[in-house]
Amino acid sequence: MTTDTDLPPLNPVPPGLYRHYKGGWYEVLDTVRCSETLQGMALYRALYGGWGQWVRPAGMFVEVGEFEGRVQPRFVLHDPASVPLADLPTAQALVAHLQGLAQRRGVDLDTALRRPPPEPDTCCGRGCNGCVWEGYYTALAFWREDALALLSRSA
Repeated sequence: MTTDTDLPPLNPVPPGLYRHYKGGWYEVLDTVRCSETLQGMALYRALYGGWGQWVRPAGMFVEVGEFEGRVQPRFVLHDPASVPLADLPTAQALVAHLQGLAQRRGVDLDTALRRPPPEPDTCCGRGCNGCVWEGYYTALAFWREDALALLSRSA
């Protein structure tokens, strides 16, 4: 019979918001153990597309290697409080990360706080001064600040 003291070290990947070197956003949920190999695995979800849950060897998740011709980390942990809000995939990933974190803590941000600002649907694409996207990112920054304050009280 195997006990916890017989298992190899888990070396957890810190939960949080990560960006892959190719640009996609992910959320590490936990570090789990493979039942067959006992290897530590990062359990994470994509914050784009189908939003599926995935596992990857923890060592591979945190590795630094040569990717796209330069030495860099495979994934980089980002502080949700300081992620620049300048593009829609990042904004969507941040909202999904904070809503997921809140849900895991038993908090419904839409009820306890308010819904995040809606994405603009009236942009003409000409880069106007005062573009609707500038207003969206500003409003999202305020929502993020309030959401993080609420989540810090529920930790």
